[in-house]
Amino acid sequence: MTRAVIRTPEADYPPRGSIRMYLDRGVHPATGAPLLGADLDNPPAVCGGCAHTVLKRLADGRERLKCGRRPCGSRGLRGPDLRDSMPACAEYTAASAALHST
Repeated sequence: MTRAVIRTPEADYPPRGSIRMYLDRGVHPATGAPLLGADLDNPPAVCGGCAHTVLKRLADGRERLKCGRRPCGSRGLRGPDLRDSMPACAEYTAASAALHST
């Protein structure tokens, strides 16, 4: 006989995705570095404008935005997929500043 496990969500801790949990703690999910700003709704910089972002093309033609600060793992991945609007970490470098420094 198997028992059904009934999980009750706690009132002060609503269920969140793992990426959102990192952001709620003030940590960037890809780099593990602190976020650049505390206001998640109005960040001073976003991953979409960072010079470290890498566009990964999948075999089926889809594209994923990844962080170049994180090394490739054994499966060729660079951590979680990023969004253009995701708050940037403290290691943020503006893409336009990186072009001028080379």
